[in-house]
Amino acid sequence: MCFRRLAAVAISLISLALLAGCGGAPPRQQRARVEVVLLAGGGARVDLYAAGRLRSDADVRALARRIAGALFPGAEGIRVRTGKDRGAPFARAEIDRAYRTGRRPFLRIDTSGAARELAARGFDDTAMKLRLPPVPATVRPDISGNQLWHLREGDPAPVIGIGMRPEPARWAGVMALPLLGALGVALAFFVRRRALAAPAAGLAVAAALLALPLGAGRHGADLGVAGLLGGTALDVASAAPLTALPLGMPAAMLLGAMTVRSLRGPAVRNGNEAPPRDTGVFW
Repeated sequence: MCFRRLAAVAISLISLALLAGCGGAPPRQQRARVEVVLLAGGGARVDLYAAGRLRSDADVRALARRIAGALFPGAEGIRVRTGKDRGAPFARAEIDRAYRTGRRPFLRIDTSGAARELAARGFDDTAMKLRLPPVPATVRPDISGNQLWHLREGDPAPVIGIGMRPEPARWAGVMALPLLGALGVALAFFVRRRALAAPAAGLAVAAALLALPLGAGRHGADLGVAGLLGGTALDVASAAPLTALPLGMPAAMLLGAMTVRSLRGPAVRNGNEAPPRDTGVFW
């Protein structure tokens, strides 16, 4: 009997110790991630990655709407939807007019309201990433240098100042690439002298090769941030410098044909055949 009592007491003590250990563990922190993207036309979007920690998609959309409203007070027409990014569910809030475009637009984002909304839903530590249009800009404070902040319960929420300096002349500079490419292709295919056709084709190829290193498709953002273009016109202007790329393809093929012909030499002709004219392409 004594042995049974001792065994029962030991089992009871072990069970109590296990229960105490489980009950004393600190609660698991709720984490979320917010990405704030400023668009070139004056709009913005807020992506909330916390869908797996809330009860329904409706809760995620409602929280994303409140966060967007807190980050951009006074914004109208906030549209919210849910989606997946690499398998991770998220909610996206889209805002048409988040800041005023112009020569030197400045935007102040107070994250305290968003931090309160997140803390009220149990998110103790939220990483907030800021993405800007590809224009010269200054962001303060930015201690990390990566435009990344943490919204933690109990810590002061940062107030972010963003100053952008668009330079529309940069778009005009890269827009010269497709113009040079078109000129080079036209001269290469229709000029009557091969001595001019070959350099013209080389000019078109060089313009195509320079398009990507010079960021030809990025400088349309300068027009949008400056308030010169918006909507479909901005999309067309952003893509226009990239037309230098397809113009380089026929020019490269023409250079290849010229090279092959120069290496092989002139073809043998019959006695009654007239010699070909020294043209650029239609030989």
